[in-house]
Amino acid sequence: MERHIARKKVKDVMTKEVVTVKPETDIKQLKEMFEKYDFNSFPVLDGLKIVGMISKLDLLKAFTSGMNVSVGRFMMLYGKTAAEIMHTANIFVSPDDDLSTAADFMVEFNLRSIPVVDRGALKGMVSRQDVIRHLMIE
Repeated sequence: MERHIARKKVKDVMTKEVVTVKPETDIKQLKEMFEKYDFNSFPVLDGLKIVGMISKLDLLKAFTSGMNVSVGRFMMLYGKTAAEIMHTANIFVSPDDDLSTAADFMVEFNLRSIPVVDRGALKGMVSRQDVIRHLMIE
């Protein structure tokens, strides 16, 4: 049985209309957005530039120190805005990358979705579901 990811570019399968948040979006608004959209994460934009990602896990971390309390995680409890609880070490793909590259990043870094960035500007998001739709099993 042959299996592979369709030879497509990220731009051919990505979601182009992305729901985003601003750095000053407060945690109450974030909670409401996660409930409304049921996305796992939102890109955080300052103007047109992506400055971070905020996930459901980031929001949960703002309410609990977890089992292993670190200074960074403890300080996160005091975060009140997306900028204070988002993660800034972001992995992204470009619209012209192969879809298999996005899949490789998802597997390697356990990501559910990846921002699609071109010249510093957010162009879309590609999700696990987008990739799964293009799995070829023959």
